[in-house]
Amino acid sequence: MLSLRASAPMLSHPNCPILLTLLLPALALAQPTDDAPRMPEPVTPARQRPVVDRPSPASRPPVSPQLHPSQDAPFPLGARLVGETVGGALIGASSLAVTFLGGVLVSDRVSCGYSECRSGRNLSLISASIGMGLGAASGVYLGGSLMDARGGFLPTLLGGLVGTAAPLTVVALSDEASWAVLTATFAVPVATSILAFELSHGAYERRRQQERPVEMVPTVSLAPGGGALGLAGRF
Repeated sequence: MLSLRASAPMLSHPNCPILLTLLLPALALAQPTDDAPRMPEPVTPARQRPVVDRPSPASRPPVSPQLHPSQDAPFPLGARLVGETVGGALIGASSLAVTFLGGVLVSDRVSCGYSECRSGRNLSLISASIGMGLGAASGVYLGGSLMDARGGFLPTLLGGLVGTAAPLTVVALSDEASWAVLTATFAVPVATSILAFELSHGAYERRRQQERPVEMVPTVSLAPGGGALGLAGRF
């Protein structure tokens, strides 16, 4: 069987064109455009940078001025004594050998040989003792000066000559003094030269301390709870 349906007639409104004309601009404005400004995305807590607590300039501890030691400060006493002893012994022994040989040559021409008579022997030993004193004083002064000590040369020289009294006394009082005893007495000029050099160095340092002006530097300390004002100096 065939059934036929009749299509319903389309409804028409006389104002449809006008309504479409009014709706088209509204639809165009409703479409998103790329040129429209975008709102910034909210910053989430995960993207925020951690804030590092930095101390304020007022809460930092003050930097106190450092008082550096003088550039020409001498070496410690122990190091100076070693250097002065080595210098005095080396130069003193060299001077002793030279003056002893000179005394032997002079005694051979003037009186008699070193082993022939007492006068020749004494002349050689006396010249050797004086040479040891002068050489020891020169070596001690050189060794101490290389270590920035400020001992005087004349006091050191006098100390070395005073030390020659020990070997001279042995030579004058004994007819046949052994070389072991003479060698021990030859160490006395080195010791007296070191003593005189260090004493003159100490006197120089005391004069220098008296002439040095007092250095004062103001210091300021600021903190959140308050501040402080002071002085730093070298006396």
